Amino acid sequence: MTGIIILGSATAIATAVGLLWQRRHGSVIATGPATHERAPHHEGLAEAGVLPGHPTVVHFTAVWCGPCAAVRRVIEDTLPEFPEVTHIELDIDEHAQLGRDLSILSLPTTLLFDTHGHQRFRIPGVPTREALSEALVSVSGQQG
Repeated sequence: MTGIIILGSATAIATAVGLLWQRRHGSVIATGPATHERAPHHEGLAEAGVLPGHPTVVHFTAVWCGPCAAVRRVIEDTLPEFPEVTHIELDIDEHAQLGRDLSILSLPTTLLFDTHGHQRFRIPGVPTREALSEALVSVSGQQG
């Protein structure tokens, strides 16, 4: 009887964790308010091409990441509506230290930076075109 209770509890916990993960996967997560007094721009980002002056989408990827191609398609489909937004794709294997510094724990992960070079949104997984567009409107100040 104890074994059945333990098995049932483990199954319930695993189901809850899986549902929570699935619910957040691909959703746009705000990383903080837009303010000029936030943490300084990470110098590794500047080396990767994220420079203040225009909004930037940074997509962390790897050659072995299957879902990363889906993120690339969503970004390429969405960015024509936002010509001032730059897209930078970074291979996590080539930019491992920057990935650690930015707490990239899984792939694909997409970060959106505002015109001041501050991270405003994080998207783990594959975003919908609508969710990415809404975040880009917020970051760029442009209507998509």
